[in-house]
Amino acid sequence: MLQTIEVEIDPSGHIHPLEALSFIPSGRAYLTLLPSPDKEFRTPIAEERTAANALELLASPRFAHRPSALSDEVQQRIAELRNDWGDS
Repeated sequence: MLQTIEVEIDPSGHIHPLEALSFIPSGRAYLTLLPSPDKEFRTPIAEERTAANALELLASPRFAHRPSALSDEVQQRIAELRNDWGDS
């Protein structure tokens, strides 16, 4: 089973998980390098997640103009994607 964990890489190249792991990772992995986090795109830590943050998001133009689709369209697209995986 594939698992994804978030890590930081220090200047010497050592990898450090950002959360405690309930297992010792071993085997092979793919590494995707993400842009350095900056304040605008940073995920808030638990203490910063508040109802005020949620209300701000709901009132934002980004949320108001988000793409939407009918439930049937979403289910059809999910089925198409699942079928595409089987063809690989």
